[in-house]
Amino acid sequence: MPDQQPVTETKSAERLVFEHYLRTGQRLSTQAWVQEVEHKFNPYHDPRNGRFTFAPGGPRSLSHVIVSDRRGLHRTPQQDWGSMAAVGARATPAPTHPVQTVSTSEAVYRPSEASASIQPAQYRPNPRARMGGNGGPPLNDPLTLERTFPGLANAPGGSLVALADNILDLTGPANRLTTGLAEDHVNMLIQQIRTIDPKYRQDTLGFPTTLEGQVNLIRQLRLDRAVAFYRVKGETRPLQVETLRIMQERADSAYAEGQVLFDAGRLQPRLSREEAIGNYVDRAVRRELRELYNVRGIDYSKGQQIRVIGREYDTSRSDPTYRIPDARVGNIAFDVTLSPKTLATPQVRGFFNSDFKPDAVLIVRPTQLVSNSTYAISSPRK
Repeated sequence: MPDQQPVTETKSAERLVFEHYLRTGQRLSTQAWVQEVEHKFNPYHDPRNGRFTFAPGGPRSLSHVIVSDRRGLHRTPQQDWGSMAAVGARATPAPTHPVQTVSTSEAVYRPSEASASIQPAQYRPNPRARMGGNGGPPLNDPLTLERTFPGLANAPGGSLVALADNILDLTGPANRLTTGLAEDHVNMLIQQIRTIDPKYRQDTLGFPTTLEGQVNLIRQLRLDRAVAFYRVKGETRPLQVETLRIMQERADSAYAEGQVLFDAGRLQPRLSREEAIGNYVDRAVRRELRELYNVRGIDYSKGQQIRVIGREYDTSRSDPTYRIPDARVGNIAFDVTLSPKTLATPQVRGFFNSDFKPDAVLIVRPTQLVSNSTYAISSPRK
């Protein structure tokens, strides 16, 4: 019986050209096809061993995923979650893989200088990243201020470190949040909260059908996650990020409201128009923080790690003094203002000299004022 050889189909050049047209819409001649070489690139692979990995937000997004793109290795936001969820109070997650470094210029305050500039933050979300199978950019979801202010951890004392572009924007690049993307992120947040607090239950009437409702749900879940970290683990870093988000959003809306009220004659200035609007913004932000903390049962009274308009004393001298930041969360002080401030500002120096010795002071200004309106001042003790 003669040996049977496997039959191998050989496609003609004309057929290959036609199939290429169906896939790409590009018309090629048979001669050009012979010279044409197709390259397929998978950005989601581990360059160490060539194995396929999932994009951020995919089915294995809660594991330590390495994502490669043409700019090199970087850690995904979900890796921050994995390390944060596993640690106890005030532990610092250590990176297990190479981290992409960001090129920035430092702006350091020196006593001989009249002012300091803000170092630019060049953070951009990975445009190639996908969440699940829904396409679109991943949602910015930082868990620590180090991701919110790139370079803050290693900034020299007194540096002004800018807020990363779009880092507090819940929807990523303008209005590209899809229902599928929102559902994936909501499910991920609920899973993360229950990992910290198994007793967590979400009271809801169903998944919102509008973009505004979906964004509000994500905002509330992120705050719930931060509160869970604080209550269960004593960890304040996620709550620092969410407090900043709340203060920034309310400062922006209150500034717009204050302008309208002043022009209508409903705000009475003592010194100037900006002073009247600034006082209105301060009161609105503080009221917002108190309401949110009260609803979630967070104690912000004297002696707590969380404060709203609490005196921070400096007892290093025989005659103790104090300063009053708008808010304090752990080792971070927050100040809402319309005016730029640096380490040369007596109020800021007073924050750093207080007994609780903040690692940074966050200056929160309405984004309508100027670019890089919100920034961090690193501790001069570095």
